[in-house]
Amino acid sequence: MTTTRVHGSIAVGMISMLLVVFSVCPTAKGQDCDCDCDCPTIGVTVDNTFTSRYMWRGFDLFDDHAAYQPSVDLDLFQSGFSVNMWGSIPMGTGSLNHGNGINEWQEWDYTVAYGNTLFADTCYAIDYGINYIYYDFPKLDRASDTMEVGAGISMPNLISLGDVAIVPSYYAGALWPAESGGDTEIDGWAHVFGLSADLVTAGIIPGTEEQVWSLSWDITYNDGQFAVDHDWSHTTFGLAAPVDFDVFGQTVTVTPFMNYQVSMDDSVNDENEFYGGVSVTVCF
Repeated sequence: MTTTRVHGSIAVGMISMLLVVFSVCPTAKGQDCDCDCDCPTIGVTVDNTFTSRYMWRGFDLFDDHAAYQPSVDLDLFQSGFSVNMWGSIPMGTGSLNHGNGINEWQEWDYTVAYGNTLFADTCYAIDYGINYIYYDFPKLDRASDTMEVGAGISMPNLISLGDVAIVPSYYAGALWPAESGGDTEIDGWAHVFGLSADLVTAGIIPGTEEQVWSLSWDITYNDGQFAVDHDWSHTTFGLAAPVDFDVFGQTVTVTPFMNYQVSMDDSVNDENEFYGGVSVTVCF
């Protein structure tokens, strides 16, 4: 399940696929198209992530197994609307502690989202977004599927230390079963509060002028999702270091990352978790 899968956490996942789009100029997500045509633009972001754990809202969903997480994101004509397909595929074999084979829990999520900015270019600027997510488990029956509606905000200009912006954020998501009359224990809210900052140093890779170090922290209050305690479930500290490479004229971003989760509620997770991985991202 994604962290907005906002952000955050960071998370992100990614798939390579062929997209055929008519009357589209190639453009990086969120950037203006540089071509000299009058056609509308669609930004395409293709990403592949390998992670040593699939962590979602404090839960270790694959019980210490690694995961391959592909995704494709379409930024629709720079309108603020976007659609996303994200997957999480377990790597390895075995059974989870509730008896299901790990590969039965392959997951595909489909998201429709809208985002924009209020009070741009002021210290009170607010980036906001709303989303609908369908969590699909194709190898299980539909009773396992869930849906979520959420909203999040961040304030990128509010706090700074020198040249470093410290960005506070908040996300709230309501989850419920996709099937009418499904398991009502799924119902509930999650509230995620976070801070993030990018530090810039001299480049550490030959040929790069600078290196961005993305720091993140979040804390989650689980208000009853999956019948766990209504309590602060966990907090997570993250570090990522994206590096851009030119591959046949196309920018490819490789981002190694690592996270440490401090678990605070045994009904969600009775272990602290250290995990990491790498993402490979291409924007068109």
